[in-house]
Amino acid sequence: MNTQNESIGFLIVNVKTANGALPVEGASVTIYASDPLDGNDGASMLNSNVIYTLTTDKSGKTPKVALKTKNKDLSLTPDNPFPYESYNIAVSRDGFYDSSYLNVPVFQGITSLQGVNLIPLSEFASPNDYIPNSQRQYKESSIN
Repeated sequence: MNTQNESIGFLIVNVKTANGALPVEGASVTIYASDPLDGNDGASMLNSNVIYTLTTDKSGKTPKVALKTKNKDLSLTPDNPFPYESYNIAVSRDGFYDSSYLNVPVFQGITSLQGVNLIPLSEFASPNDYIPNSQRQYKESSIN
């Protein structure tokens, strides 16, 4: 990325449960650099650079963090269709299924709020058993 086109945006992660009715205090939130070369499937998320490791407060929110992003003026030229930087987020808390969010956009001068709805673990379940629909990988199959 060209350093003269780098800017700062902000991110707050808001972790709740019960379909957004209850905040989740003490959730671990890790923000990773998004790797545009991984095909946007998140396969290399855990191998990418950790930028922040945060913990939610009693309201379920992380502190506001500053992240590098692209200059918003890049949106004015047709050869720069993405005037933002993407980040990956992993969220975990004892007693809940793990959750992850891929390619979360952060724009210059904007505070983005990423909502997270953690689902409580069922009896005898492991945090990584559940894969939300948004994270499922469907492989194409061909019929010969």
